[in-house]
This record gives sequence, C-alpha cells and structure tokens, in this order.
Amino acid sequence: MKYWLEEDTLIIEGSFNALSSGLLGGWKDVEHIFNHTVVEDFDYLDPIKYLKGVAERFEMKHYFGLLTSVPMDKLSIVKNGAVTAFITAGVKNPNQEIKIGTINIILVVEADLSDGGMVNAVITATEAKSAALFELGHNFTGTNTDAVVVARTGGNYYEYTGPASELGSRIWDAVKKGVKESLAKW
Repeated sequence: MKYWLEEDTLIIEGSFNALSSGLLGGWKDVEHIFNHTVVEDFDYLDPIKYLKGVAERFEMKHYFGLLTSVPMDKLSIVKNGAVTAFITAGVKNPNQEIKIGTINIILVVEADLSDGGMVNAVITATEAKSAALFELGHNFTGTNTDAVVVARTGGNYYEYTGPASELGSRIWDAVKKGVKESLAKW
C-alpha cells in the first residue's frame, strides 16, 4: 500500500478486497481508495456523477471513493500494527440543517480477514468513533453523512475483529485516536 495527498484528495493505492458504505459502495476488489474534499463545483444534486468525475480526473478505474466537506489538512493517519486508519472528521457542516458534518474512516488492514471479520470491522470502527465523540462531549454517535471503507490486503488470517479481539482492539484504538486527532485540528 502507498498513499499520498493530491490537491484536495487522499489517494490510497494497492491491491485490496474492500467493503464500503459510501456512494457506489458494496464489496469488491479495488486498486484505489480515495477521500475527496468537495469544493465549490460540488454537484449536490448528483453526488455520484461528482464522485465518478474525481475518479476520472485521477484515472482510477477500480476504486471506492468517499466525499467530505472536511479539508484534507484535518486528515489523521494512525498506524497500529497491521491497521492503518485514515480519518477526516468534522462535526459542523453549514450546508446541513442538523449542522453535524462528516466523519469518513478508511481502514487498510494488512492481513486476511474472514468476511464476517470485514463486516465486524465496520461495527468496531463505528463504535470507536462513537466512543471518541462521547469522550469529547458530543451527544451523538455519528454524523448524517459518515462512511467507512475496510480494505484487506492479505497476510495473517483473523476470524474476528470485535473490540475484544487482537485485531479489533487495534482497529478500536486507531479509530478512536484518529477521530480525536482530526477533530482537534479544527
């Protein structure tokens, strides 16, 4: 895996089997995962077209992409063993009546997870995000447009990723730390 920031986009490149809750999400093999900060030209009426346009701009064909209003200077990257968490977190969004923004979480796990472990990693990450929010004094468990991507690369096999498991505790710690770090950059 390698990653870099280009303009207003985090790009992660590698050979991944991934699961995404974002636009055009689902489960598939991808070569790129990105998190893009929307700017003035964002098409609120057709976010899927906008997402595809970002992928085309960077010549990505097999990808999962996330959109956020959070600037990339708020990006937190936390490495914890086989887990790398890429998190952008914002809890205020002037474009929403609810005024709570977006928390995007991308987990790259340099291991082989069971399919159930992949799904459970989403739950563990969501619980860790919620714990971070509560510890920071917020009274909500997430925001109105949050998304999670979990990508596995292969390697050591893990059946479970709940917070009490070895790998799950690494996911929990990385996400909780990353959410707090990203929010602290505001």
